[in-house]
Amino acid sequence: MSEELSSLPGGDDGFAPSFEPGRRLRFGASVLVGVFSALVLTVLVNYLAARHLRWRPDLTAGERFRLSPLTRQLLPLITNQTDITVLFDRESGLFSHVDGLLKQYALEQPRLRVMVVDSVSQREAAFQLRMRYKLGAEASDVVIFDDRIHPPVVISEGELSVYDADIQKLMAGESKDIRRAGFKGELRFTSALNALLEVAPSRVGFLTGHNEREAGNTAVRLGYKELAELVSTKNATLTTLRLDGTNDVPADLQLLIIAGGTARYTDAEVVRLERYLNAGGRLLWLLDPDAVVLTLGPEASLQAWGIGLLPRYAGDPSTTRSSLDVLSSSLGSHPITAPLRRGQSRLYFPFPRVVGRLPADQLPADAPKVEVLVSTSTNGLTKSDFSGGNIAFRPGVDVKGQEIPVAVAAEKGGVAGVTAGRGNGRVVVIGDVNMFGNEVLRSYGNFQFAEMTIAWLLDRSQLLAIGPKPITEYRLELTPRQTQMLRWLLLGGLPGGVLGLGVLVWSRRRS
Repeated sequence: MSEELSSLPGGDDGFAPSFEPGRRLRFGASVLVGVFSALVLTVLVNYLAARHLRWRPDLTAGERFRLSPLTRQLLPLITNQTDITVLFDRESGLFSHVDGLLKQYALEQPRLRVMVVDSVSQREAAFQLRMRYKLGAEASDVVIFDDRIHPPVVISEGELSVYDADIQKLMAGESKDIRRAGFKGELRFTSALNALLEVAPSRVGFLTGHNEREAGNTAVRLGYKELAELVSTKNATLTTLRLDGTNDVPADLQLLIIAGGTARYTDAEVVRLERYLNAGGRLLWLLDPDAVVLTLGPEASLQAWGIGLLPRYAGDPSTTRSSLDVLSSSLGSHPITAPLRRGQSRLYFPFPRVVGRLPADQLPADAPKVEVLVSTSTNGLTKSDFSGGNIAFRPGVDVKGQEIPVAVAAEKGGVAGVTAGRGNGRVVVIGDVNMFGNEVLRSYGNFQFAEMTIAWLLDRSQLLAIGPKPITEYRLELTPRQTQMLRWLLLGGLPGGVLGLGVLVWSRRRS
């Protein structure tokens, strides 16, 4: 047997060697080359994706980071390097929304550079930012857009949210519950980028001389400072003007705002206002509830636009406690209100007047189309009996059980929606000056309604199709007993279960 084995090839024992000489070295070199090639390929793919791939799937609920077509139209117009600095507390409930959306902007436009500074953990960097942009010692939760050519645009956290709250309970001190219902980051961010693109700011005037609300007034109920600040963020310069004496509307005024007023206009003032509108001027008139039975003068000018003002208040007892305030989700299909409809926003009018379209038989031959922006629900009513110091329903004159208009818009001259200088005039009349006051502007969807109204009047069309993205908040309400049971379960039950399982495994192994 030993002789047979010795005759087999491969050596004295008849078995071939496990490795040929140098085979181990070649095998190791092959593995190293393969690993290095895979690493190089991975780096190249990531580099090319970062440099050239401007798309990523949005798998979030409601596609909250998906950009609107109008934002995508604006982004290619950016030619300057623009720094977007997010000075935020990363633990803020809004940070993930802001960060995710701005990353999408940067993917679409490589000239946008996003930098995040945590206001809590990066105190030194946060301090330097506050000093550089003069934000104040405690400023936080802001987004800064800076292209180093135009003045930087700073957006605060409060401008990014749509809140929903029971305004009546808040005013009465019965509730402090304010819920974030929507995120309007895209509207504000696109507006900021558009402001950096525009060369000359628009000129907006607040009319005075008739007891109007003052733009710089900080009073809670009667002030209009917050609306003035909102207008300023639209790349607009504010001015106050009068129409009495020899004063006229400036030729370069893009928008005139009449915030209430209870004093009568002179004939000369009415003529100047009509001349401004006929030349393609833009007007936002917020009616004063205290002037419901007064004839101020411009009412006749509005009739030429097909807009009628009635000496009546509007109410909606089905949506509010009082029958003389309105909380409305009945919004028209106009470009101003279309984003609000998509976001299912509600608007609050503390004390609205009726404002609507004139009947067809009273319309001038060249009257523009008047569109209702906001109305009450189908349970709305009017009240016009002011006798005895009370406001009451007058049978045979007032109506109830139907939609009552409280805000309208009209446009005429040229082609609707197309502007050539001052080629087409636009008018928006809102039945309650209080809804844009300091106290109520931030409630419900009022702030965004103001934004959309100003954007339409100033031809900021890139903002009109951008609505808020809804935010769904989940709340778990537990009784004290349920809270205690949950605490014991987390502190004792779960650790005890793990310990018991370990003891069981140990005992079985021992046995």
